[in-house]
Amino acid sequence: MRTGLFALCLSLTSLPAFAEGEFDTEGGFAAFEQLFGVTEGKRRNHTKGFCIEGELVPVDSAIKAYSNSSLFTGTSSVIARVSHKGGKPNPADDKYGLLGMAMEITTADDDLHVIAMNTEHFFPVTTSEAFIELLRAKAAGPEATKAFAADHPALKAYKAYHGALDKTLRPYEGTTFNGVNSFYLVDAAGAQTGIRFSFRPSGEEGIVTDTHPDFFLENMQSNIANGGVSWEMVVTLANPGDVIADPSVQWTGEHTEIVAARFAAKAAMSESDGQCDDLNFDPMVLSEGFAPSEDPMLLVRSMIYAHGVGQRLSEKD
Repeated sequence: MRTGLFALCLSLTSLPAFAEGEFDTEGGFAAFEQLFGVTEGKRRNHTKGFCIEGELVPVDSAIKAYSNSSLFTGTSSVIARVSHKGGKPNPADDKYGLLGMAMEITTADDDLHVIAMNTEHFFPVTTSEAFIELLRAKAAGPEATKAFAADHPALKAYKAYHGALDKTLRPYEGTTFNGVNSFYLVDAAGAQTGIRFSFRPSGEEGIVTDTHPDFFLENMQSNIANGGVSWEMVVTLANPGDVIADPSVQWTGEHTEIVAARFAAKAAMSESDGQCDDLNFDPMVLSEGFAPSEDPMLLVRSMIYAHGVGQRLSEKD
């Protein structure tokens, strides 16, 4: 609870005074409830999930040329949450679906850093307002969604790309997670470098237990016990001309990638047994050596998450 409330306070105090007037936070939150329904005391999106505890260990010192973050100078402790995308309370583990992983990282210097990722490679729309409109259109039904797509070419590109991807069922530990928003690495002199990042499985951890609608937790626990589970933090440096502020634009072509760190899972447990359930995984909570990009979706996510954590914690009282 301590770190979750601390992150919430950071997100609230970091918001500019004008932001609330420009974006309808309560309306955005309500759009998730309209589409998925309400499971009281739980997240309205990525509702089903469980906790992981582990360590983030630096790997390639080349990252230090771009950032002085303590993420890259010592071992950090991690409380993470893996989840199914969507607000239904119990989607099946044994059917392919979109997944997520969020991490609250405490560095050896006691700095705090939050990372929130999905299995998508880029976002379906260009603005936060369009995203809320998309949720409402999906809630209204296929015709409304079709009409929305006709006016938003980014959604068509998103569906075409992600629809062609391999739909083989993989557990969380065999899945690559991507940060669809861009950030800046900041060095000691204040120079900024645009980046996106992914967490890619270190090995070939696959399905090792009997499959059933709730087998993911047991499967990860077995993989941890039988050799370990880890992901490589791959930082992709922006090329000149890459779009930083629009998460719906995919970066293509060759890019410099640095395996900056490795997240090793030490244990996996249910939300009731772990520490992740009350955490607010606000993507604007960054360690020194990072800065948010101009992507407006970052601030909107921060605002909705802050509203959401207050709502669901109040429902538990």
